[in-house]
Amino acid sequence: MNIPFLDLGDVNAPLQTEIEQAALRVIRSGQYLYGDEIHNFEQKWAAANGTAYCVSTANGLDALTAALHCLKTLCHWPDNSEVIVSAHTFIASFEAITRCNLKPVPCDVSPHDYNIDCNRITALINANTVAIMPVHIYGRPCDMQTIKAIADSHSLRIITDSCQMHPQWSMVNGQLSTGVDVTAFSFYPAKNMGALGDAGCLITDNKQLAELARAYCNYGANVKYHHEIKGINSRMDAVQAAILSVKLTHLDEQNKLRQHQALRYSQAITNPLITLPYGGRDTDKSCWHVYPVFCHKRQKLQEWLSANGVGTIIHYPVPPHKQKAYAELNTLTLPVTERLCNTELSLPLNPALTAEQQDYIIDVINNFT
Repeated sequence: MNIPFLDLGDVNAPLQTEIEQAALRVIRSGQYLYGDEIHNFEQKWAAANGTAYCVSTANGLDALTAALHCLKTLCHWPDNSEVIVSAHTFIASFEAITRCNLKPVPCDVSPHDYNIDCNRITALINANTVAIMPVHIYGRPCDMQTIKAIADSHSLRIITDSCQMHPQWSMVNGQLSTGVDVTAFSFYPAKNMGALGDAGCLITDNKQLAELARAYCNYGANVKYHHEIKGINSRMDAVQAAILSVKLTHLDEQNKLRQHQALRYSQAITNPLITLPYGGRDTDKSCWHVYPVFCHKRQKLQEWLSANGVGTIIHYPVPPHKQKAYAELNTLTLPVTERLCNTELSLPLNPALTAEQQDYIIDVINNFT
């Protein structure tokens, strides 16, 4: 049996007719930027996340950058102000911070949920700290109530990186809400709700921030050819917006399928060499962007799976604080993050994965020695 880690053609096949109809509608409209498709998607995504405003962008990195830039502008943060960020994340979280001339301060993560360790945040706060950036890694929400309490007690802002969690599931005061200043999403094709190309957005309840972000992403202009601020060009195109509107109608069903697949893995993988995510528990507490297992013989495990036709991916072999691009952080030692990066291996998990394929993967893993 040959099972790729992810075949987007197979994932999108059941929605092909709806996707083609949406794309054709845009093509025939002659309106490829702005317009009804963008407006409709932004409204639907804001509603799905319990927030007032959504601003679409070209990709997730731009969404994070716009979020930080606008908060920096509105709050008058000086250059080199510090943003405490989860150390276990894709490098885009760090790059958004440095693109805004801010300083990332990596915080190690919890060994229990791999998200930012709330017990370590306060020790990193100083007079230069302006914000906290939690990252919902693998699709599991951070402890936003605790993070918000810390932020409020130190007058800090919160920018949430939800690029791996669709939609934003965090509960604050018992209600579906970001509970934060601004949240950024990526709709990279491999995400739970992926575009057929790059796309992203930010959501917020702050009208002033939303208006500033919209202008910033449009060359700094609210009115064409009248540029009030220095901006960038970061726009979602109408084809992607139309496709994402289609996919949004299937997202809840597909997330439940991912949870079911995660539960099957967690119940059936019994190899003592494999550490299951979250100890094999709480499969209903994540939307499972990926299903990570951990093994101290990761290379051997990956080779074994590959030899038996199973594709895997490592998320992420080198943490941001050990990347050459962030040489100034290379001397930091963050043991939990580094252990995760040295042992993590992502198994196939997606709406196109069949029960037969998953049974085969489980059998191959359980026979690994």
